[in-house]
Amino acid sequence: MGDRVSVQFKNGRRLSVVLFSHWRGRHLLRSVENYSILLNKSDVLLGTPLGRKEPNTVMVDFTRWITTGMKVVDSDLYFGKDKNDGDNSDNGHWIFDLKEGKWVI
Repeated sequence: MGDRVSVQFKNGRRLSVVLFSHWRGRHLLRSVENYSILLNKSDVLLGTPLGRKEPNTVMVDFTRWITTGMKVVDSDLYFGKDKNDGDNSDNGHWIFDLKEGKWVI
């Protein structure tokens, strides 16, 4: 049994690819919120795609952040083109609005 969920970042009308997790469930949602706080505190990023909170760039960095220290990323995480491109049957699909700093779905 898993604890499946999917997350996506949004800024304006732009959406990132979707990150699916088989095991992390609502813990992944808390990780997104914690990452967002750190992202908003970083002054070093001004003028960069990450500083502008471009959704696909944020997704790449978020994935780096949650996998730091792992030797391999083998069975829990995978990307999809949209919320229907994987399994999020336990906890659903969630979209985090980077501009507003909150979940929109």
